[in-house]
Amino acid sequence: MAWLYRQANSKNWWLGYRLNGRQYLRSTKTSDRKKAEQELEKLRAVDHAHKAGSLTDEFVALLTRKQSSGESLRAYSRQWLAECKDLSWRTTERYEDVINEFCDYLNATDTAPLLRDIQPETLGAFVRGKRADTSTATAKLTRRVLSAFFNYCVDNRALPFSPVPSGRALKLTKDSKAVRRAFTLAELKTLYEKCPSDFWKFMVLAGFYCGQRMGDLICLPWGAVDFAQNQIRLVQGKTGKSIAVPLRAELGAFLQKLRRKAGTVKPADPIWPNEASQYAERGAGVFSNQFYDEVLLPAGLVLPRTHHAKKNGEATNEQRRVSPVSFHCLRHTFVSLLKISGASQSTAKELAGHSSDAMSDLYTHVDEATLTKAIKQLPQVTK
Repeated sequence: MAWLYRQANSKNWWLGYRLNGRQYLRSTKTSDRKKAEQELEKLRAVDHAHKAGSLTDEFVALLTRKQSSGESLRAYSRQWLAECKDLSWRTTERYEDVINEFCDYLNATDTAPLLRDIQPETLGAFVRGKRADTSTATAKLTRRVLSAFFNYCVDNRALPFSPVPSGRALKLTKDSKAVRRAFTLAELKTLYEKCPSDFWKFMVLAGFYCGQRMGDLICLPWGAVDFAQNQIRLVQGKTGKSIAVPLRAELGAFLQKLRRKAGTVKPADPIWPNEASQYAERGAGVFSNQFYDEVLLPAGLVLPRTHHAKKNGEATNEQRRVSPVSFHCLRHTFVSLLKISGASQSTAKELAGHSSDAMSDLYTHVDEATLTKAIKQLPQVTK
């Protein structure tokens, strides 16, 4: 007996049926009821023929995707990815990358290995390998994607339990030896010279002279720039803290030029409307990649990427190198050079908006004259 039904976590219709006393559930891979009913009729015809003795058990098992002997990793992962298509393209691409890499790691085919044959030790070795070759964040993301897939398998009764080890068992802690350094003054000047556009020149200048995060700068509205008071005021997206940073002369002149070019604008209009829209839709990843490829690489501060590299049109197994520098290092540079230039710790924390620990409550408000003096002490980048 076969039947058609809907699952709460799936837009597609599902088939339920019994074979040799066992119940099986599988997706029709369509949300169209008529097409799903056609699949149901095919299954009922197979069931009828089987009971009449005109089909062998082996042929029935073949028609029912060999579920009597278990689902394969490769086949079931394709089913899962097909049902993830409603998610954002960035998420589905990430899912595909992780699943396909795991399948390649096991040399998976359409018939082997079966889901039930995948052990926690195998998954653990794969995730630890990612941790050794990339970063902790990438390894954690890999584990989360695999966990989502195997939880899907459990929810659809393809597995009795998930074989993915816990994060604690894998000991995926933060990088204890990760290199996070500030840029040197010579590197800063080279970065600015190599910027391919006004957008990236602004990002480098504002990243250094304001010390704010990438997303806050990309989405900065014209209303945040007070030319009369010579300040940039914003609310940090990550912490919600209000920041007022005195406007360094070079950055102010650059913004004045952009303002004249922009024409009539409203205070709420982003300085970079196209980039702000792209950031809202796709996040910081695309900009981080651009900064790596279009600024850091031409400046000679990083090596060419090898992650997902292709040779003769085919992906290689080469792993991505972990870079010691990124856009966020401009924030490190801002704080470091403030202190080197004589600014106090409280002044640096106030300007950067650091408020991640309870010690921040012990710092008193830093007056505007002190903040302005600290900004003026920063070295020049544009000449």
